[in-house]
Amino acid sequence: MRWTRLLSGVLLLLGCSACPMFGQQIGKFVPIQAGSEVDHALTEISAATDPAQKLALIDKFAAGPGSEGDNPILADGLYVDYYIAQKNYDKALEYGDKLFALDADNFQNAMNMIRAAAEKGDSERVVGYGEKAQGILKRYREAPAPAGTQPQVWDDQKAKTLESNKDGIAYIQQLVYNAALRAKDAGKRAGLLTRFAHFLGFTLRESGSRRGRNILSAGAERAKDAGSGERSSGERSEQFGHVAAAIRLLLRQDRSTRES
Repeated sequence: MRWTRLLSGVLLLLGCSACPMFGQQIGKFVPIQAGSEVDHALTEISAATDPAQKLALIDKFAAGPGSEGDNPILADGLYVDYYIAQKNYDKALEYGDKLFALDADNFQNAMNMIRAAAEKGDSERVVGYGEKAQGILKRYREAPAPAGTQPQVWDDQKAKTLESNKDGIAYIQQLVYNAALRAKDAGKRAGLLTRFAHFLGFTLRESGSRRGRNILSAGAERAKDAGSGERSSGERSEQFGHVAAAIRLLLRQDRSTRES
């Protein structure tokens, strides 16, 4: 009997996904027929416990059935997971960028890239991939219903998918926030924290102080999540907390600069 499963389901089956699987897939649907060559190859890769053997099997898959149709999405995802597990973050990022070229809205890949960049200590790339993840979510929320799908059914489906990914979204926000805080250069840290505030849907604007100097203050622009209603009060409180913490740090840096 024919059946299909989502890419996220494949990664869960393989048991080697680099990041926790938080919710339903956002990205391209990759169908896999039960009993097919692809199915057998993925099962064999999943069963391999020796790293060298697993890599050889992934190479074999990538050169064979993994090169057909949308299967390179599977192959590149396997490479990403493998190299993160081996702590080879440069190679993981290389294959993650290849995967984005094939599936620009792959939310699981965004989480993997953020983790790999965080493990490398590359704050700039963590924030950059965080912004990419935010773009993926924005496009998904605003996506029109596919042909043949009722708008209300589509909106309900999107709402459920976003709800199931809320822990993944929180995971990304925490990694991005931590990366911004860990930037060694004060100016770079301030810039990354500003981008983090934008990432959460807030705007930082300059306003004059009594001494005629510029300080950073927050203008909270609470946007509705298109297609999924407003953020819950709990999410808003948490996001306000992160932004407030970022702004307090920016203001302390500003005062330190003025006093030095």
